[in-house]
Amino acid sequence: MNNFSDTERKVLASGIELRYLPDEYLFRQGQKAEFVFYLQEGSLVLEGPAGFVTIDRKGVFIGIEEAIEEKKHVYAAMTSSYSQFLVFERKYFKQLIDEFDLALPYFEYKKAEFNELLQKVQLNYATV
Repeated sequence: MNNFSDTERKVLASGIELRYLPDEYLFRQGQKAEFVFYLQEGSLVLEGPAGFVTIDRKGVFIGIEEAIEEKKHVYAAMTSSYSQFLVFERKYFKQLIDEFDLALPYFEYKKAEFNELLQKVQLNYATV
């Protein structure tokens, strides 16, 4: 991960900070992935085909795979507490990949990290 520290700093500086109250949806199942979210503070619940899971680990990107591949979300994401995110519009997110040399490997690493987190809590989902 140390290889990505400069890339991470540049990417995160590009996000728009948004705050959410508890029980607000980031997106719903079946919705086109228009944004990528980076959890800075708080927690959210993912509801997918295999059940529910709470994500409260800071520094997690939500929706990378769907945004890169222009797919629909197979799960819903709702805040479960006051939460703060960095938000990236899909089109801009894809521009970041083109702009920074290590952005794609960095996002692949973060996507794998997210999928590993889901496996640990036994929520597996298939992308549409």
